[in-house]
Amino acid sequence: MADESRFAVYFSHSWRPRDVELNLQIWQELAPDCTLLVDVPEEPGADPPYYINRIEELLRRTDLFVSVLTYREPRAGELPPATGTLRCSPYSLFEIRLAERADIPRLVLYERRSGFRPPRIVRPWETYQEYVCGTQKRQVESQLWTTVVQDKIQKWKAWAAKHRRPVSYERSKNAAVLIDPSLYAGIDDVLRDALDACEYDLVRCDPDRQRSSEALRNLREAGLVLAEFGSSNAALGQLYAAAHGLGVPAVRMLYYPGGPIDLPWILKGDAGGFGNDIVTWNKPEDLTELLQPRIDAMGRLSEGRSDGAALDYLQSKRYSQFLVFISHTLEGSDRELVDQVYTLLKDWYVTPFEYHRVNTAGSDWKKALAESLKRTTHFVAFLDPTYEQSEYCEYELREILKRGSEVTVLPFMILGRERPNPDLKQIHNKLISSRNPRANAEIVARQIIGKLDEALSRSDQD
Repeated sequence: MADESRFAVYFSHSWRPRDVELNLQIWQELAPDCTLLVDVPEEPGADPPYYINRIEELLRRTDLFVSVLTYREPRAGELPPATGTLRCSPYSLFEIRLAERADIPRLVLYERRSGFRPPRIVRPWETYQEYVCGTQKRQVESQLWTTVVQDKIQKWKAWAAKHRRPVSYERSKNAAVLIDPSLYAGIDDVLRDALDACEYDLVRCDPDRQRSSEALRNLREAGLVLAEFGSSNAALGQLYAAAHGLGVPAVRMLYYPGGPIDLPWILKGDAGGFGNDIVTWNKPEDLTELLQPRIDAMGRLSEGRSDGAALDYLQSKRYSQFLVFISHTLEGSDRELVDQVYTLLKDWYVTPFEYHRVNTAGSDWKKALAESLKRTTHFVAFLDPTYEQSEYCEYELREILKRGSEVTVLPFMILGRERPNPDLKQIHNKLISSRNPRANAEIVARQIIGKLDEALSRSDQD
């Protein structure tokens, strides 16, 4: 349950493992008064779908906006020419632009090397502050932190405490439709079915039959806008501009019979922006599959996190790109080693996979097994004397070896085994001989974490 005495803060931050300590440093300064509001993946280690209406809904729920904009060399073509010499994530930059558009009280901390520049006029509820990171680790340089940045954060929080109160937010189930149905036969039924499936009520904004005040009220009270940009109806374009300015979450559609797509001016120019989430279509029946997940995502937004839960979420980014697969035949008391390793990895925010846990959860474990083997980055094999006699262990190892250098294999000989697996002779086999499962588990876990840190170190150098 959300703490109503704290501000909900949308925290726009780098998802790179190397920036975890930086994110923690900033958040710990905010944590006593704030609840962390972020778009949490539904599956650990995955990226949430990039639906802009989902981000806009989160921003409607938030009281305050905080961004930690880090330096990042953009990929070719990732940032449009209008952004000049910016060196940052286009998606983080876009979130800042969305918050500026909605005029949410905001704190934007930007790394000096990113090339970001604050607006010329900064109002009392806006704080923009550059920072540089120390040479030893990715945190704000210590003297700058204690003499400037901490003070800026505290003054911004003091302004918020004096001028704002945490507010409750109730999601509207009205969906305003900005589409001329006379131009697209059958589209009304498709839209209504898609909205009904997610329990939205279709509200028509019709400039031919409504006064501007009535249409604007429909927009203001809407929880979602469906807008089609293929129409030349100027009034509908004006209504979308109003919805855009109000920050109403919108699914943006463009009828695409073929040929080049030219977005309207209002959707152009933002790196990481609207052009990345346009629903293009040429038959109404195609729309259901495209609209349904975007509309459904409006109701699957994450709970706010505070205290330990917020810190756990931010720390989970450190190893989020990895999946550690544990392959074994251990049963009974011997299985304690697996359970201990699994628990230690979870405590260090590592995502492990062990098929017995999936099998007992009542899910399609064979499908989960196959999918996890494809996602595995580190494969732990507990080679007891009967390992190769297991059909499933043989299958798991075979599938992993097919992927070659994509996967790091960590074999551990246990329960008195002395001969390595023939397919793993070239890999150092760690022999575990202690009778203490906890001690053995710590040996294994340290080896795994060491390999994960090596992979992170290599990725930082890329």
